[in-house]
Amino acid sequence: MAGTEGEPEVDFELKERAMDEAPVGITISDPDREDNPLIYANEAFERLTGYPREEIVGRNCRFLQGEESDPEAVAAMAEAVAAEEAVTVELVNYRADGEAFWNEVTVAPVRDEDGAVTNFVGFQNDVTARKEAEFEVERRKRDLEHLVGRINGLLKDVTETLMRSTSRAEDARGVTERVAAADPYVFAWFGELDLVEETLVPSAWAGEGDSLDGIVIDVDADDPTAEAFDARSLRTGRVDGTACADRVPDARSMAAVPVAYRDAVYGVLTVYSDDPEAFDERETVVLEALGRTVGTAANARESRRALTADNPVELEFEATDRGLFAVDLSARADCRLEYRGSVNREGEALSLFFTTDAAPDRIAELAADVPEIEAAVRVSGDDESNLFEFRLAAGSVVADLAQRGAKTRALVAERGTGRLTLRLPPAADAREIADLVRERLPDSDLVAHRERDRPAATRGEFVAELTDRLTDRQVAALQKAYFGGYYDSTRSTTGDELAASMGISRATFHQHLRAAERKLIGAVLDAGG
Repeated sequence: MAGTEGEPEVDFELKERAMDEAPVGITISDPDREDNPLIYANEAFERLTGYPREEIVGRNCRFLQGEESDPEAVAAMAEAVAAEEAVTVELVNYRADGEAFWNEVTVAPVRDEDGAVTNFVGFQNDVTARKEAEFEVERRKRDLEHLVGRINGLLKDVTETLMRSTSRAEDARGVTERVAAADPYVFAWFGELDLVEETLVPSAWAGEGDSLDGIVIDVDADDPTAEAFDARSLRTGRVDGTACADRVPDARSMAAVPVAYRDAVYGVLTVYSDDPEAFDERETVVLEALGRTVGTAANARESRRALTADNPVELEFEATDRGLFAVDLSARADCRLEYRGSVNREGEALSLFFTTDAAPDRIAELAADVPEIEAAVRVSGDDESNLFEFRLAAGSVVADLAQRGAKTRALVAERGTGRLTLRLPPAADAREIADLVRERLPDSDLVAHRERDRPAATRGEFVAELTDRLTDRQVAALQKAYFGGYYDSTRSTTGDELAASMGISRATFHQHLRAAERKLIGAVLDAGG
């Protein structure tokens, strides 16, 4: 065979060998014969289709087509052949053993020197791996669109529910009702922490299940709800063996998602489905988004409440731990100590005032051995009762609690057993404070958790205004006089004793005290006017 002018001749046998050994399937058909049969197929085509040469030659290439072959791709090839044009299509073909594969087929006409079509050459390439990857991308895209739609729809409904509600209880009820009504869920409940018992208790539930009255889950239980609360991350699992299994008989799978905002956890939303495989990766994304949304709403409600209310929270502990200085000292002195008040001046150690039935010399002697007490000063007293001021060392439990806003409301210690009541501002995290006390005082138990109603005129507002009027010395003089019994009808202490406890002269003490009394009376009259 001669090449064109200027080009070297190429041996025909070389061309044939190149086609035989090519890595892609190559076929040649003869359009002059009936039905345009194949007259040549290389080895790669045989390997691709699984057909031997003798079953290929003499047949139209449509024998590779089957049930899932795209009619449009087949028609495009037929039209191109009829128009004597080249075409490339992708369609499903079938191997000799019936296995389907994706075939990229290119058909092109072969012309003689006069331009007439003498044959058609076909190239076949197995593109199954690429097509499957494309289908997976498409599937993921559809799944993502569906997921985004589900998230937006569910979050929109839940957000509207939260915006309409007026209380935390209404939040929980509205969220559980909305979630339980959405596919693929059949039941939902919201659990909140009982700080005293350290348990999770259902506060609202909805869906196809029984009442959850009486359900209590320890926070350290081997249960998905408890694990989600403790780890602050979503947990999934089977329903069998969980605390609510008998209350949701149709459920086959469950997921528990913490309702949280930053470090604050407001509870756990636990949902159930009758589909054992419901909580896959996509579904957990929906639930995690839901947990964040409800947590953000809960935080916003708590923040508004903290700004507009003065409903202090009280935590009451019973302690035998001698890390609490009053417990330690009462055990050493075999006495009773009762808290009367405190002085917390900026830049100075926190001072607490206690009455005691112990001899003053003995208290002063034993207090020197208590690590949390920096100094013990007798303010006033007699043979039956004495008032002491205890200046606390840096890092003491009570001082650390005060720095976190937890004020000592009451503290009574008698012969090694104490009862401590802390008052927290509305914005404080009660669980964080309780955990701190348990960590610092292992031999202590939380026995009460209360929220006080806001008074008509808050104590905090009155004290803040009065503090602005008084100097530190005036506050100290007023507190020492009050706690020392100076205003009692029987006056158990003298001005000289109070002045000495402050390290000032009697005249200076009375000057501070009279100024404080005048400002106090003025504040009371202003409040009443």
